[in-house]
Amino acid sequence: SSGINAEWPLRPGYFIDNSDGDVWEYSVKQVTPQIEREDMLKERQVMDELFSRHASLLHSMIGTVFTEPPDEDSTRVYVFGEISRGLNFEADMLMINYSFDLPLNWCVEENTELRGATQRSKVMDTKRNRKAHFNHPFEVSLFQKSSESTSHPRLFIEVRSVDAWHRVRLEGYGYLTIPSQPGTYSQTIHTWRPEGNDTQTKLRRFFIGGTPELSDVRYVHIPTNHAPNPEQKMLLGKFGFRTQSSGSVEVKLNIVHQRMPSLVDDEHAFKRNALKDKYGRPGVQLALLEAIQHFTKARKRLQSMRTALEPSLARLARTVTTEQAIIKKWSKLALGE
Repeated sequence: SSGINAEWPLRPGYFIDNSDGDVWEYSVKQVTPQIEREDMLKERQVMDELFSRHASLLHSMIGTVFTEPPDEDSTRVYVFGEISRGLNFEADMLMINYSFDLPLNWCVEENTELRGATQRSKVMDTKRNRKAHFNHPFEVSLFQKSSESTSHPRLFIEVRSVDAWHRVRLEGYGYLTIPSQPGTYSQTIHTWRPEGNDTQTKLRRFFIGGTPELSDVRYVHIPTNHAPNPEQKMLLGKFGFRTQSSGSVEVKLNIVHQRMPSLVDDEHAFKRNALKDKYGRPGVQLALLEAIQHFTKARKRLQSMRTALEPSLARLARTVTTEQAIIKKWSKLALGE
């Protein structure tokens, strides 16, 4: 745009001139001595080693062992949790025992611990409440054998206190149900403890630490082994069982689900089973799933367009009918009928 014309002749050197008549000539020459073949091979070998080490570093960072997803009808559920803190308990030194209870169609891998305990934490008095921080992490991997299972695992907790004389007291029971959907959750477990029916039990708790306890912590909810029989009409009765409200425990959960992708939604279960029998490979299933999803989206778009056009089409039909009636009337008048 400044009037400079560049010429690139097929000869050594380049010329640049402008509208003022100035001409510049320059050339590019390689002044570096030619590398020997042996040095070239060494340089290539060094570069190959460098790239190989870099690839090995990335390989070690990513890893090669990945957990295979379970069968299509099963789901692996990872629970990464934290017992954050306890609030408004009477005692000054607290600890929490926790355990998982698995319903029917749920299992875990071998040598998996489903129970644990936190460290002891001293309660701090604040203007708003009494709190003991634990920040105790836990992790468990569960398997849901069938997608038709409606029950989900539960986390049971026992809050206990220890005083300066090493007297252990029960401070409260509680539970929460593991959420059925993946995500991040913050939940509060409200606890209670059994209360005796006489004054002697309260004195024993105050002086020597003896407290009424449950023989089975699952009694806090409905025990898994309690299967009501319709014929015998078995009921879990808690009438007459005296309790006293205690503090609360805050728990954070991160839930991750791992499973094979399904072909289509549950409303097309019959078609899904037929396609699964015919195309059992995961790659083919994914391709079919993508095609079905595109078809479903296109069908929904057509339905929405049809719904939006129905009022306009109805008005157009009424207009055409009216015009036809007018034309017919004038035709009769013109013919003298």
